[in-house]
Amino acid sequence: MSQIWFTADLHLGHGNIIKYCNRPFLSDSEREQAMHDRCGGWSVSSETVHSHDDALIDAINEQVAETDVLWVVGDFSLAPLEQATAYRDRIRCREVNLVWGNHDLPSYKDIFQRTMEQGMIKHQGQKIWLNHYPMRSWDKSFHGAWHLYGHVHGRLQEEDAANPRLLARDVGVDVTDYRPLSFEEVADYMAPRVKAFRKWKNGLEE
Repeated sequence: MSQIWFTADLHLGHGNIIKYCNRPFLSDSEREQAMHDRCGGWSVSSETVHSHDDALIDAINEQVAETDVLWVVGDFSLAPLEQATAYRDRIRCREVNLVWGNHDLPSYKDIFQRTMEQGMIKHQGQKIWLNHYPMRSWDKSFHGAWHLYGHVHGRLQEEDAANPRLLARDVGVDVTDYRPLSFEEVADYMAPRVKAFRKWKNGLEE
């Protein structure tokens, strides 16, 4: 039986995101430079970009089978179509779907099985609202639908943790050890939140 996986914010081919987010692919000298000037005008090397891209694609292929389904919840790449196609072709999973992110080019439409701005999917009876951007209310949120997002590169981790009944999860690689998350892993994360959500909702209905 095929599994479903989620990831976001790969930014394949995007050197600047590696230094902006201090991803662990920088050389020693680049890491030192990033510590002092993360957003400056300097560029990471092509070797660093290749190492970054290889690691993210390898992490997908190590877990996601050909017959599985992979959702990229935005920001697959910023590369021209030819290069983005080459990235997509290196992913062995046959069904890769894209939720449009702010860095994805319109020309990517034909290299994915399905694309959407945002929307609901359903897996094992669970409704999941996908949007590249984090939301605090979404379709069917009051009825237990989950929300998976990217875009913020982990900046909402503390805010999410402070609201244990929020059925939302950042699936961007910066907070998932640079690998995709399975539905089962997301379900494990949501389990205590679902309990807190139901307790809160039952309190409203008493």
